[in-house]
Amino acid sequence: MKYGLPYQGSKSRIAKDIIAALPPADYLYDLFAGGCAIAHCALESGKYKKVFVNDLNTAPQLFLDAVAGKYRNEKRWISREQFHAEKMFDPFVRWLWSFGNNGDYYLFGSAIEPIKKAAHEYLFENGYDGTKEQRLELIRQFKADENIKSRFELEQLEQLERLQQLERLQQFERLERRIVVSRRDYRKVKIKSGAVVYCDIPYHQKAAQEGKETYYGVVFNAAAFYAWAAAADFPVYFSSVFAPKDFKVVWKKEKQCTMINKNSHGKKTVMEKLFWNGKKICK
Repeated sequence: MKYGLPYQGSKSRIAKDIIAALPPADYLYDLFAGGCAIAHCALESGKYKKVFVNDLNTAPQLFLDAVAGKYRNEKRWISREQFHAEKMFDPFVRWLWSFGNNGDYYLFGSAIEPIKKAAHEYLFENGYDGTKEQRLELIRQFKADENIKSRFELEQLEQLERLQQLERLQQFERLERRIVVSRRDYRKVKIKSGAVVYCDIPYHQKAAQEGKETYYGVVFNAAAFYAWAAAADFPVYFSSVFAPKDFKVVWKKEKQCTMINKNSHGKKTVMEKLFWNGKKICK
């Protein structure tokens, strides 16, 4: 099962492992929620009465809107110009129509954009029902009707695959009342008693040690985070590949890194770890 939104750096593949490693509680706070894969899995697990999702970006709001059914029957094509004009205030535009779901760059190159747009419009004009099977068949028809012998890969149409995942979230509408969304600095979120806190902090080992990682335009101060987590009187768990020795490793797993530098060669794996500050749940 895919959890949350299509999102760069999503924890969807290991969400069940992380939730299994976290203790049950009244509340879970996901303070760097991103595409809400962990929050979604937590809600499905039944371990928490309510999940508080927080992030500096707008992806959690997109998740909540999708669960509420806002994007039912969504058919829009978002152009390059519209993307750059609206990405900062429309989470649908920013996260579904960006390259690699990075929220910054438009999904398609300028050379391929016209044919992708034509295919997108053809599908919806011919009764596209959101399934992969019909998408592939309609693309085959589109290429035949238009006599297209393009070197471009049309079968994928990333925006439609992402939209399908977004629309699937509607089936979890029952979860809407158990989600609270905020956009604050993690240190300014008030934590209720009886809560567990999870943080998917920005990390690369060298950057984390030096405190130089950026997070949506804001410099992430790793040292300040470690100090906050150590001083907290509630349990804080966080995902990383590195942490000071004061924190305990409660789970680890080798995984393929999907965010590899373009100059890297071949596949890269990292040992993902879940750290804990050693604090118990306060009642």
